Amino acid sequence: MNFSEQPPSKQWATLKYKGEKLAEVWFKPEGEPSALTFRIPQESFQIPLMSQQLTAENLLKAVALVPEEVESWQYGDVSHSAMNGSNPELGNPLPPPPPDGTHLDIYVRLRPPSQAVAPNESSDLDEVPTPTWQDLEARWKAIIALEATMDGLRISMEGLQAEMEASLKKTLTTEEKVHALRADVAQWNKSKSRVHHALPRVREFIHRTVWSLGTPERKQLEEVYRNHIQPQIPCPHMDKLFQQLENMQKDRQILSGHGTTVYHECKSIATDVQGALRTLQSNAARNAKNKKDATGGGKFFKHLRRWSGAG
Repeated sequence: MNFSEQPPSKQWATLKYKGEKLAEVWFKPEGEPSALTFRIPQESFQIPLMSQQLTAENLLKAVALVPEEVESWQYGDVSHSAMNGSNPELGNPLPPPPPDGTHLDIYVRLRPPSQAVAPNESSDLDEVPTPTWQDLEARWKAIIALEATMDGLRISMEGLQAEMEASLKKTLTTEEKVHALRADVAQWNKSKSRVHHALPRVREFIHRTVWSLGTPERKQLEEVYRNHIQPQIPCPHMDKLFQQLENMQKDRQILSGHGTTVYHECKSIATDVQGALRTLQSNAARNAKNKKDATGGGKFFKHLRRWSGAG
């Protein structure tokens, strides 16, 4: 959950380290939307090795915040600027409270969301040229087009999967078993064995496609596109956005290409199975007819000879 979505605290929340109580936290004290307060009890500083872990940076990590989001922090009369997360004091152990004190209170003020920046990243988010927005939008639309191809392949694969599974369950009729040629049966079984090896690839592609369309990274980029790229509103980490979109586009290209290959290979296998079965059934039906005709013709001539002899 983003800090902006975090509701104000109604009571102190406990923070633990290796099962031991480390400190307590209060979000948005006195209705301050960009602040939080940590309270470290005197006892925490007396636990062996614990005092070295009591740093502003570790307290922030415990509530899923990073130093780059901090504007300043203060305890007692001592105040520090976070310096965009570069202040080394963030990683230094905090001092214990006075001997007569029960807690050390640390008040942290966060940067407004529009000002939160990553290290070495420009804080001037307004200077984004139009070609940059156009490039970002083109990359996202390319991803959407690839995903549409992937989803179309998934639907086709699901139909192909049902067809292949049905071919494995297909059995011959009694007449087909009696009259089928051994070579035809062998070819049909050989074709079906290829289905056993191909089905896992079909299932894998279907699974990977469904999974890739629902990952947290994908949902996050969709929100960035909707809230920033499309309306051309700058956001933090613009430099990382290009790489994220490029990586996702490459991933979609690879998966789409793989799916196309698997589909055509498996479609060919399914066609071969059906072809082998039709050949088997056709030859079996022809053999059955020939045997029937031969049997019927023999009886006719036998009766004819009897009739001639009697004459």
